[in-house]
Amino acid sequence: MPSIPSQVLVLLLSALCLSVSVTVIAADPQDTSPNQAMAKASKVEDKAPKPSKYAYLPKEEVMEIIVGAQQTEVLVRSWSGKKKLGIAILLANPGMSADGAGFQAYLRRKLNPAGWATVAITPPKKIATPNFATSAAEIAKVGEMKGNQKANEATEQYSDEVWQDIRDKQSLFISQSMNQLDAIGAPYPGKRLLITSGQGAGLTLAMISKNLLVKPDILVLINPYLQLKDENMALAKQLAELDIPVLDIQSFDGHRASAATVHMRAELSPQNAPYRYSQQRLALNLNNPMSWETALKSIEGFALRISQGPRN
Repeated sequence: MPSIPSQVLVLLLSALCLSVSVTVIAADPQDTSPNQAMAKASKVEDKAPKPSKYAYLPKEEVMEIIVGAQQTEVLVRSWSGKKKLGIAILLANPGMSADGAGFQAYLRRKLNPAGWATVAITPPKKIATPNFATSAAEIAKVGEMKGNQKANEATEQYSDEVWQDIRDKQSLFISQSMNQLDAIGAPYPGKRLLITSGQGAGLTLAMISKNLLVKPDILVLINPYLQLKDENMALAKQLAELDIPVLDIQSFDGHRASAATVHMRAELSPQNAPYRYSQQRLALNLNNPMSWETALKSIEGFALRISQGPRN
Protein backbone atom coordinates (compact mmCIF):
# COMPACT_ATOMS: atom_id res chain seq x y z
CA MET A 1 0.00 0.00 0.00
CA PRO A 2 1.60 3.30 -1.05
CA SER A 3 2.44 5.60 1.80
CA ILE A 4 0.95 9.11 2.06
CA PRO A 5 3.53 11.85 1.82
CA SER A 6 4.10 13.64 5.11
CA GLN A 7 3.30 17.04 3.55
CA VAL A 8 -0.14 15.85 2.42
CA LEU A 9 -0.83 14.30 5.81
CA VAL A 10 -0.06 17.58 7.55
CA LEU A 11 -2.40 19.48 5.21
CA LEU A 12 -5.26 17.02 5.84
CA LEU A 13 -4.87 17.23 9.60
CA SER A 14 -4.79 21.06 9.49
CA ALA A 15 -8.00 21.19 7.43
CA LEU A 16 -9.74 18.80 9.84
CA CYS A 17 -8.78 20.91 12.90
CA LEU A 18 -9.94 24.09 11.17
CA SER A 19 -13.34 22.52 10.35
CA VAL A 20 -13.89 21.41 13.95
CA SER A 21 -12.86 24.85 15.25
CA VAL A 22 -15.31 26.64 12.94
CA THR A 23 -18.13 24.31 14.00
CA VAL A 24 -17.45 24.92 17.70
CA ILE A 25 -17.29 28.68 17.25
CA ALA A 26 -20.55 28.75 15.29
CA ALA A 27 -22.29 26.75 17.98
CA ASP A 28 -21.01 28.91 20.83
CA PRO A 29 -24.13 30.35 22.57
CA GLN A 30 -22.12 33.30 23.80
CA ASP A 31 -21.82 34.52 20.22
CA THR A 32 -25.55 35.44 20.17
CA SER A 33 -26.19 39.02 19.02
CA PRO A 34 -27.39 41.58 21.62
CA ASN A 35 -30.80 41.82 19.92
CA GLN A 36 -31.26 38.05 20.03
CA ALA A 37 -30.25 37.95 23.69
CA MET A 38 -32.72 40.72 24.56
CA ALA A 39 -35.48 38.93 22.66
CA LYS A 40 -34.84 35.71 24.57
CA ALA A 41 -34.78 37.56 27.90
CA SER A 42 -38.02 39.32 27.02
CA LYS A 43 -39.73 35.99 26.30
CA VAL A 44 -38.63 34.67 29.68
CA GLU A 45 -39.94 37.79 31.44
CA ASP A 46 -43.30 37.57 29.61
CA LYS A 47 -43.80 34.03 30.86
CA ALA A 48 -43.03 34.99 34.46
CA PRO A 49 -46.15 36.12 36.40
CA LYS A 50 -46.14 39.76 37.39
CA PRO A 51 -46.42 40.26 41.16
CA SER A 52 -49.46 42.21 42.38
CA LYS A 53 -48.74 45.64 43.83
CA TYR A 54 -51.00 44.60 46.71
CA ALA A 55 -49.18 41.32 47.37
CA TYR A 56 -48.55 42.51 50.93
CA LEU A 57 -52.30 42.48 51.67
CA PRO A 58 -54.48 39.44 52.47
CA LYS A 59 -55.90 38.03 49.23
CA GLU A 60 -59.47 38.42 50.45
CA GLU A 61 -59.02 42.21 50.64
CA VAL A 62 -58.09 42.64 46.97
CA MET A 63 -60.80 42.50 44.30
CA GLU A 64 -60.26 43.10 40.60
CA ILE A 65 -62.78 44.95 38.45
CA ILE A 66 -62.87 46.00 34.81
CA VAL A 67 -63.30 49.71 34.16
CA GLY A 68 -63.71 50.30 30.45
CA ALA A 69 -60.97 48.12 28.97
CA GLN A 70 -58.72 48.49 32.01
CA GLN A 71 -58.30 46.11 34.92
CA THR A 72 -58.03 47.83 38.29
CA GLU A 73 -58.25 46.94 41.98
CA VAL A 74 -60.73 47.60 44.76
CA LEU A 75 -59.67 47.00 48.37
CA VAL A 76 -62.35 45.74 50.76
CA ARG A 77 -62.22 45.38 54.55
CA SER A 78 -65.14 44.19 56.66
CA TRP A 79 -66.52 46.09 59.63
CA SER A 80 -65.59 44.84 63.10
CA GLY A 81 -67.02 45.27 66.58
CA LYS A 82 -70.66 45.61 67.58
CA LYS A 83 -71.60 48.52 65.31
CA LYS A 84 -72.61 47.84 61.71
CA LEU A 85 -73.31 51.26 60.23
CA GLY A 86 -72.63 50.68 56.54
CA ILE A 87 -69.85 51.09 54.03
CA ALA A 88 -67.21 53.82 53.75
CA ILE A 89 -66.01 54.39 50.17
CA LEU A 90 -62.54 55.92 49.90
CA LEU A 91 -61.41 57.85 46.83
CA ALA A 92 -57.98 59.45 47.01
CA ASN A 93 -56.23 62.04 44.87
CA PRO A 94 -55.69 61.07 41.19
CA GLY A 95 -52.49 59.15 40.66
CA MET A 96 -52.48 57.55 44.10
CA SER A 97 -53.13 53.89 44.79
CA ALA A 98 -56.16 52.53 46.62
CA ASP A 99 -53.95 51.94 49.67
CA GLY A 100 -51.85 55.09 49.42
CA ALA A 101 -49.47 55.59 52.30
CA GLY A 102 -50.57 58.00 55.01
CA PHE A 103 -54.07 59.10 55.93
CA GLN A 104 -55.77 57.03 53.19
CA ALA A 105 -54.31 53.76 54.47
CA TYR A 106 -55.00 54.84 58.07
CA LEU A 107 -58.70 55.48 57.40
CA ARG A 108 -59.08 52.25 55.45
CA ARG A 109 -58.13 50.27 58.55
CA LYS A 110 -59.30 52.43 61.46
CA LEU A 111 -62.90 52.93 60.32
CA ASN A 112 -63.65 49.21 60.64
CA PRO A 113 -63.82 49.12 64.47
CA ALA A 114 -66.18 52.12 64.32
CA GLY A 115 -68.73 50.04 62.41
CA TRP A 116 -67.81 50.82 58.80
CA ALA A 117 -66.74 48.35 56.15
CA THR A 118 -64.26 50.12 53.89
CA VAL A 119 -64.03 49.96 50.10
CA ALA A 120 -61.09 51.83 48.58
CA ILE A 121 -61.25 52.34 44.83
CA THR A 122 -58.31 53.15 42.58
CA PRO A 123 -58.44 56.85 41.57
CA PRO A 124 -58.09 57.92 37.92
CA LYS A 125 -54.64 58.66 36.59
CA LYS A 126 -52.90 61.91 37.40
CA ILE A 127 -52.90 64.60 34.72
CA ALA A 128 -49.56 64.52 32.92
CA THR A 129 -47.60 67.73 32.50
CA PRO A 130 -47.43 68.48 28.76
CA ASN A 131 -44.06 68.75 27.06
CA PHE A 132 -44.33 71.45 24.45
CA ALA A 133 -41.58 71.99 21.88
CA THR A 134 -41.27 75.57 20.64
CA SER A 135 -40.10 76.09 17.07
CA ALA A 136 -37.43 78.62 16.16
CA ALA A 137 -40.04 80.66 14.26
CA GLU A 138 -42.25 80.89 17.34
CA ILE A 139 -39.31 81.88 19.56
CA ALA A 140 -38.62 84.79 17.19
CA LYS A 141 -42.22 86.00 17.71
CA VAL A 142 -42.09 86.02 21.52
CA GLY A 143 -41.30 89.71 21.66
CA GLU A 144 -44.30 90.47 19.44
CA MET A 145 -46.83 88.54 21.55
CA LYS A 146 -49.61 90.43 23.25
CA GLY A 147 -50.59 88.03 26.00
CA ASN A 148 -53.54 88.65 28.29
CA GLN A 149 -52.16 86.38 30.99
CA LYS A 150 -51.12 88.08 34.22
CA ALA A 151 -47.71 87.47 35.75
CA ASN A 152 -49.17 85.85 38.88
CA GLU A 153 -51.42 83.43 36.96
CA ALA A 154 -50.41 79.86 36.22
CA THR A 155 -49.50 79.12 32.62
CA GLU A 156 -52.36 77.46 30.76
CA GLN A 157 -51.04 74.05 29.83
CA TYR A 158 -53.91 72.63 27.78
CA SER A 159 -56.63 74.03 25.57
CA ASP A 160 -60.20 74.08 26.89
CA GLU A 161 -61.08 71.17 24.60
CA VAL A 162 -58.22 69.04 25.92
CA TRP A 163 -59.10 69.88 29.54
CA GLN A 164 -62.71 68.88 28.92
CA ASP A 165 -61.61 65.60 27.40
CA ILE A 166 -59.38 64.91 30.43
CA ARG A 167 -62.22 65.67 32.84
CA ASP A 168 -64.65 63.51 30.88
CA LYS A 169 -62.28 60.54 31.00
CA GLN A 170 -61.58 60.98 34.73
CA SER A 171 -65.30 61.31 35.48
CA LEU A 172 -66.13 58.25 33.42
CA PHE A 173 -63.47 56.22 35.24
CA ILE A 174 -64.89 57.22 38.63
CA SER A 175 -68.53 56.62 37.68
CA GLN A 176 -67.80 53.21 36.14
CA SER A 177 -65.88 52.21 39.26
CA MET A 178 -68.64 53.44 41.58
CA ASN A 179 -71.33 51.65 39.57
CA GLN A 180 -69.77 48.32 40.56
CA LEU A 181 -69.84 49.02 44.29
CA ASP A 182 -73.46 47.99 44.82
CA ALA A 183 -72.52 44.35 44.29
CA ILE A 184 -69.27 44.67 46.22
CA GLY A 185 -70.97 46.41 49.16
CA ALA A 186 -74.03 44.13 49.24
CA PRO A 187 -72.80 42.21 52.33
CA TYR A 188 -72.65 45.52 54.26
CA PRO A 189 -76.12 47.13 54.43
CA GLY A 190 -76.57 50.56 55.94
CA LYS A 191 -75.42 54.07 55.10
CA ARG A 192 -73.07 54.90 52.23
CA LEU A 193 -70.28 57.19 53.45
CA LEU A 194 -68.07 58.65 50.69
CA ILE A 195 -64.68 60.01 51.81
CA THR A 196 -62.61 61.71 49.14
CA SER A 197 -59.62 64.04 49.10
CA GLY A 198 -57.72 66.55 46.98
CA GLN A 199 -58.66 66.68 43.31
CA GLY A 200 -60.60 63.46 43.87
CA ALA A 201 -62.85 65.47 46.20
CA GLY A 202 -63.18 68.26 43.66
CA LEU A 203 -64.10 65.83 40.89
CA THR A 204 -66.60 64.02 43.14
CA LEU A 205 -68.29 67.27 44.17
CA ALA A 206 -68.52 68.48 40.57
CA MET A 207 -69.89 65.14 39.39
CA ILE A 208 -72.57 64.96 42.10
CA SER A 209 -73.69 68.50 41.34
CA LYS A 210 -74.06 67.58 37.64
CA ASN A 211 -75.91 64.32 38.44
CA LEU A 212 -73.04 62.28 37.04
CA LEU A 213 -72.64 60.36 40.30
CA VAL A 214 -75.19 58.87 42.67
CA LYS A 215 -75.38 60.86 45.90
CA PRO A 216 -74.01 59.09 48.97
CA ASP A 217 -75.84 59.28 52.30
CA ILE A 218 -72.90 61.18 53.80
CA LEU A 219 -70.07 63.02 52.02
CA VAL A 220 -66.68 63.83 53.53
CA LEU A 221 -64.45 66.22 51.56
CA ILE A 222 -60.78 66.59 52.53
CA ASN A 223 -58.96 69.60 51.06
CA PRO A 224 -61.17 69.68 47.92
CA TYR A 225 -59.90 71.51 44.84
CA LEU A 226 -59.62 71.38 41.08
CA GLN A 227 -56.68 72.55 39.01
CA LEU A 228 -58.27 75.18 36.80
CA LYS A 229 -59.18 78.44 38.55
CA ASP A 230 -62.75 78.68 37.22
CA GLU A 231 -63.69 75.11 38.04
CA ASN A 232 -62.05 75.41 41.46
CA MET A 233 -63.97 78.58 42.37
CA ALA A 234 -67.22 76.89 41.31
CA LEU A 235 -66.83 74.20 43.98
CA ALA A 236 -68.10 76.42 46.84
CA LYS A 237 -71.41 77.09 45.07
CA GLN A 238 -71.77 73.46 44.08
CA LEU A 239 -71.20 72.47 47.70
CA ALA A 240 -73.82 74.94 48.96
CA GLU A 241 -76.42 73.51 46.57
CA LEU A 242 -76.08 69.92 47.77
CA ASP A 243 -78.90 68.46 49.82
CA ILE A 244 -76.87 65.77 51.61
CA PRO A 245 -74.85 65.92 54.87
CA VAL A 246 -71.29 67.12 54.21
CA LEU A 247 -68.24 67.20 56.46
CA ASP A 248 -65.67 69.60 54.97
CA ILE A 249 -62.14 69.03 56.35
CA GLN A 250 -59.34 71.50 55.65
CA SER A 251 -55.83 70.77 56.87
CA PHE A 252 -53.08 73.34 57.35
CA ASP A 253 -51.02 71.74 54.57
CA GLY A 254 -53.89 71.47 52.09
CA HIS A 255 -53.27 72.53 48.50
CA ARG A 256 -53.30 76.31 48.05
CA ALA A 257 -56.22 75.98 45.62
CA SER A 258 -58.21 74.30 48.39
CA ALA A 259 -57.18 76.91 50.96
CA ALA A 260 -58.30 79.64 48.52
CA THR A 261 -61.93 78.50 48.77
CA VAL A 262 -62.14 77.39 52.42
CA HIS A 263 -63.83 80.62 53.64
CA MET A 264 -66.23 80.72 50.70
CA ARG A 265 -67.19 77.07 51.23
CA ALA A 266 -68.17 77.82 54.83
CA GLU A 267 -69.95 81.11 54.06
CA LEU A 268 -72.12 79.79 51.23
CA SER A 269 -73.11 76.54 52.91
CA PRO A 270 -76.07 76.35 55.34
CA GLN A 271 -75.36 77.99 58.70
CA ASN A 272 -76.21 76.42 62.04
CA ALA A 273 -77.23 73.20 60.31
CA PRO A 274 -75.11 70.47 61.94
CA TYR A 275 -76.96 67.72 60.08
CA ARG A 276 -76.32 69.36 56.72
CA TYR A 277 -72.87 70.96 56.78
CA SER A 278 -69.89 71.11 59.13
CA GLN A 279 -66.40 72.43 58.45
CA GLN A 280 -63.44 71.15 60.45
CA ARG A 281 -60.08 72.93 60.21
CA LEU A 282 -57.11 70.93 61.43
CA ALA A 283 -54.34 72.73 63.26
CA LEU A 284 -51.74 70.18 62.15
CA ASN A 285 -50.60 69.00 58.75
CA LEU A 286 -52.44 65.99 57.40
CA ASN A 287 -49.08 64.38 56.62
CA ASN A 288 -48.51 64.31 60.38
CA PRO A 289 -49.79 61.06 61.96
CA MET A 290 -50.74 63.04 65.08
CA SER A 291 -53.50 64.76 63.08
CA TRP A 292 -54.92 61.52 61.69
CA GLU A 293 -56.71 60.58 64.88
CA THR A 294 -58.25 64.05 65.15
CA ALA A 295 -59.58 63.81 61.59
CA LEU A 296 -60.76 60.24 62.19
CA LYS A 297 -62.72 61.28 65.27
CA SER A 298 -64.33 64.12 63.30
CA ILE A 299 -65.42 61.71 60.57
CA GLU A 300 -66.66 59.08 63.04
CA GLY A 301 -68.58 61.64 65.08
CA PHE A 302 -70.23 63.31 62.08
CA ALA A 303 -71.15 60.00 60.45
CA LEU A 304 -72.57 58.61 63.69
CA ARG A 305 -74.63 61.78 64.27
CA ILE A 306 -76.12 61.55 60.78
CA SER A 307 -76.74 57.81 61.10
CA GLN A 308 -78.62 58.24 64.38
CA GLY A 309 -80.58 61.27 63.18
CA PRO A 310 -81.79 64.27 65.20
CA ARG A 311 -82.78 63.63 68.79
CA ASN A 312 -86.29 64.57 69.84
